[in-house]
Amino acid sequence: MTTERDRNGTHSVGRAVAVALIGLLALAATTAAGVKPAEHVAGNQAEARPRTVVPGTDGIIAVRPDGKVFATVFHDAVRQWNTATGRKGGPTLAAETGPIHSIGFSANGRLLAVAGDLEISLWNTITGKRYGAPLGGHTGTVRSVAFSPNGQLVATAGEDGTVRLWNPATGDVLRTLTGHVGAATSVVFSPDGACLATAGADNTVRLWETSTGLPIGTALPASPAPVYALSFSIDASLLATSDGSNVVRLWDAATGRPAGPPLTATTGPVYALTFNPTGTLLATSSGGDNTVQLWDTATRRPATEPLVGHTGPVRAMRFSPNGRLLATGSDDGTARLWNTTTGNQVGMPLAGHDGPVWALRISPDGKRLITAGDDDKVRLWRLPKTRT
Repeated sequence: MTTERDRNGTHSVGRAVAVALIGLLALAATTAAGVKPAEHVAGNQAEARPRTVVPGTDGIIAVRPDGKVFATVFHDAVRQWNTATGRKGGPTLAAETGPIHSIGFSANGRLLAVAGDLEISLWNTITGKRYGAPLGGHTGTVRSVAFSPNGQLVATAGEDGTVRLWNPATGDVLRTLTGHVGAATSVVFSPDGACLATAGADNTVRLWETSTGLPIGTALPASPAPVYALSFSIDASLLATSDGSNVVRLWDAATGRPAGPPLTATTGPVYALTFNPTGTLLATSSGGDNTVQLWDTATRRPATEPLVGHTGPVRAMRFSPNGRLLATGSDDGTARLWNTTTGNQVGMPLAGHDGPVWALRISPDGKRLITAGDDDKVRLWRLPKTRT
């Protein structure tokens, strides 16, 4: 899984948000019905009491594919943490000389890709040592990095306007993808790895064949505002995009053509969107009325009534692995859980962040929710059990 300096349920393009992780979690304020704070650590000290997790910064979180470890950025390094306990989960990685903009685990979790100002470095997550030479070649800041699902490719997006595909085993550039006018800001692989979607400062999205580097169709039309979010369906047939307007667009990933009319039952910008694990639902946020809408992807119609409760825009969303829950994070400083069948809120709001919640992740086993806020804290929560 990858993450950038952004805020979105699946993959987004946005301004950097500081998330240094320090401080004591107040139980009375943060324990919600059915959702208990997990054990946490403050700094490097293991704590038996619930605490916020690890020092870190910039809202950058990545969860190892097996779900046992998550990584956060701390100044110019990356720290690894045990998802179940919040204790140290591996050596500190990536002692870079400048800011870190994006990180991503390989499929087997043995490597972590780190995007810095002008280069990308690969790190062995077990030994803590650099793997091979830095991947140099971009002439501008590297904004986004991602491993392909099979771990055989690394994709990067740079402010030099290029997207590059690398062989992580050799460090060689396999293909340089050009087309964005201005900075390339985000990369995301389709679940089957056959397609790469990229977003740019030119407000366009582009699709590419990873095997050839050739474009799929033409650039998806520019919008009047930046692209906020990209999400592939699990079968890789659809790409959903959102921007500063109040619509969500669906695209045929094989052709780059529109897959039906836009979804427009929202007010204000759509900051976040994500497909459920089966691809049958698409969740979208509304920056105008602070609601979330669940859409039936077959009918393109709402699957439930709008999810109402947040009092600020929703910036981040994730489905649980079984799709029964949707977690949302908002400018109102809370995260919330929703039943995706009924649209009802599950338990009380997960309060505790002193400021907006910019990013969140759910562990692959569905037991932990990780939230990162603008208050320079990350919190680790136990999720309620749901039937598979």
